[in-house]
Amino acid sequence: MKRQKRLTRRERKAAAGNAAAAHSHAHIHCVACGRHIDPDEFTRSPISARYLRCQHGSRYASCSPCVARAMELLREHDRTGAPVRVAQAWH
Repeated sequence: MKRQKRLTRRERKAAAGNAAAAHSHAHIHCVACGRHIDPDEFTRSPISARYLRCQHGSRYASCSPCVARAMELLREHDRTGAPVRVAQAWH
C-alpha cells in the first residue's frame, strides 16, 4: 500500500498563512476600556467612537465615553516613550 503524499513544512506554513489572510475583517477595541468597536461606529450618526493619534503618529481607537481616559493614556505614552497601556479586550 502506497503512502499518501504529505505537505512539507514550507507548504503547511504557506497554507496556514493564506487562511489567516482570508480572515480580514476589522477587529477594533477601545484603548481605555477594551470594548469591541464596530467599524461603522466611527461614521454613523451620532458618532460613538473616535480614532486618536499619539505624537508619533500611531492611531488608536476609543469609544466616545472613554476619550478622556484614552487621551490620558496617550499623553503618558508620549511623555515616557513606553508602550500604550491598552485595556484588555472584551466583547
